[in-house]
Amino acid sequence: MKVKEEYIRRICRTVLSRWKEKGLIRPKADEDVLLGKMVGEVMADFRREEELDREVTSILEKHSGELARSQASSHLMFQKIKERLARERKIVL
Repeated sequence: MKVKEEYIRRICRTVLSRWKEKGLIRPKADEDVLLGKMVGEVMADFRREEELDREVTSILEKHSGELARSQASSHLMFQKIKERLARERKIVL
C-alpha cells in the first residue's frame, strides 16, 4: 500500500500533539526531531511490509501451477503466506 509521506507526517503530528495534551509524554527533544523520527519509523514499517508483499507475490508465482490445480484462492493464499512470514520475522502487520 502506497502512502504518501505527507499523510504519515500529518498523522504523526496529530498523535504527538495528543500525547502531549494528555500528558502521556514530556518531550526532551525538539518537536520537529521527534516528528522526524516518528515519520521515519512509520515509513520504514511500510517499506518492510511492501518488501514482504513482494516476497509473497514471488512465492505465489513460483507455485502458480499448483494453485491452479488445487483451485485455491490466490488472495487467501497471499494472506496466509504473508501472515506466516510476518509471524516468523516478527513483523507486526
